[in-house]
Amino acid sequence: MRKVYFVLSVDTEEEWDWDGPFPNKVISVENVDHLPGFQGQLNDLGLKTSYFLDYAVMENPHARDLLADLYQNNPGIEYGSHLHPWVTPPIVPVVSEADSHIVNLPIDIVSEQLRSLTSTITELTGRQPTSFRSGRWGINDDILRALAEQGYLVDSSIYPFYENDWFSCADYDSWPLAMSYLRTNPELIELPVTAGFNHRPFSKAQRLHKTLEQPAWARFHVVGVLWALMLHRKIYLSPELSTSRDMIALCKEMLQAECPVIHMYLHSSSLLPGSTRYVQSERDKNRLMKRIEGVVDFLRSQCEVETLTITEAALRLKEEGALKTHG
Repeated sequence: MRKVYFVLSVDTEEEWDWDGPFPNKVISVENVDHLPGFQGQLNDLGLKTSYFLDYAVMENPHARDLLADLYQNNPGIEYGSHLHPWVTPPIVPVVSEADSHIVNLPIDIVSEQLRSLTSTITELTGRQPTSFRSGRWGINDDILRALAEQGYLVDSSIYPFYENDWFSCADYDSWPLAMSYLRTNPELIELPVTAGFNHRPFSKAQRLHKTLEQPAWARFHVVGVLWALMLHRKIYLSPELSTSRDMIALCKEMLQAECPVIHMYLHSSSLLPGSTRYVQSERDKNRLMKRIEGVVDFLRSQCEVETLTITEAALRLKEEGALKTHG
């Protein structure tokens, strides 16, 4: 039976209205109180967890103490860094959507913010964090080099098959990458979240998707029609965004493509009902866990699944020569 690595990562951050202003004054991190119960459920499923912590949860004394206890009592978790520029010192004013993406900020500011965040996590765990994900996704070469210079080994900021006005990951798939062209030492590894379509090849499906999103086609809502007919679905491996059925369809395609790792993600704020558009009730929250369980059960029925933290998985894949090269 073939083996696949399974990674579950959680963006651990303040709760806020993602369609509203960016919070840098009144900041609530109540969702962190739900992490111990959530981790207990994941332990029952035999899963390791990678938490990407942002500065807002680290500077809150109660949340910090809770995260310290969680780390000490659960050897199968990893704490990485999650950079929100509107809460991380030196704080920059975020007056527009563009300012919220670190790819649009001067690299010296991003580097200083990264040092602040890295330092707080190191103080908490006694260990340098080795994994990183940018807030709101997106990465560039300057930031990747800054990560390598500050001791990071793994980045997970690429959001496959996605683009907006400020960055594009549209031409990336979910395969783990060796970012050899950066010439950093040690070599930086990119381990994106799992995303794709319910049919392959993904490159062809992505070209179709981009065409159908053009104005000439968009007015006919062809993407929605094909989705309803289950003929063409872009799927992200997140229990917030996708049903168990769709995530399993994606996993089937990933396994057939012989991708060596499956990477699921979600946000900590979805553990507090009412904090995100995805989870409005306890029923929604329970469904979130059922979706995670459904995907894991499916994978275990198809192959030998080894659950790893994101850095463990990245280094294992590098040792096995399973990384593709980029650049």
